[in-house]
Amino acid sequence: MCSSMLRIALKRVGLFLSIAAFSVPLAAHEDSGASWNLLLKADIDDRWSVISRSNLASRENFEDNFFGYTGAALGYEINPSWSLRLGYRHAWIKLGDEWLEEDRPFVEAYFADTLDGFRFTNRARVEFREFDYRDDDIRLRNEITVEAPWAIGPLQMRPYLEEEVFFSTERNRIEANWLGGGLAWRPQKGTKLKIGYRWNHFCVGDRWRDRDVLVLGMNLFF
Repeated sequence: MCSSMLRIALKRVGLFLSIAAFSVPLAAHEDSGASWNLLLKADIDDRWSVISRSNLASRENFEDNFFGYTGAALGYEINPSWSLRLGYRHAWIKLGDEWLEEDRPFVEAYFADTLDGFRFTNRARVEFREFDYRDDDIRLRNEITVEAPWAIGPLQMRPYLEEEVFFSTERNRIEANWLGGGLAWRPQKGTKLKIGYRWNHFCVGDRWRDRDVLVLGMNLFF
């Protein structure tokens, strides 16, 4: 039963991401930048782990480093497919010449499973965003990722597609949608590298904007 439901979900997600990915190059043209990601995960025992993630992002054709964060979470594995995480993230964003700060306690549920070689993950997160310069907000985020089983080239890189939707409860609206894909490489056990493209479709005030983003990431597992 579970396998059948997962198979149906994968088909629907794959169809949606394929259609959406086809339309991405037609939509993203206003700006470009990069997102550099570092994820560290260390197991405490068979159930508990500590996860840290840091990021630095640029815009204005890669010339302006305007956003970054770092943080950590405690994870608990319910079973091989499901885990829960409780964490905190501190973020910085540049508005004009001033760097503004944000506190983000969060809780999330993480699902991962494999079907016919495809790796399917879904992360549902609730962020409690606390600001000094605007009203606080609770934001809901959901990220879906599908990694294909096919290995490409001598490095045996695997293609992936992903989408993440951001919903602001204070503004009662979707405020961003990230859609992209790329290649993931595992050069050795405990190391995952990825390079990809992301269409960042986001709302500033009442206007929707687009940014092409080069995504570079490193995941290290201990």
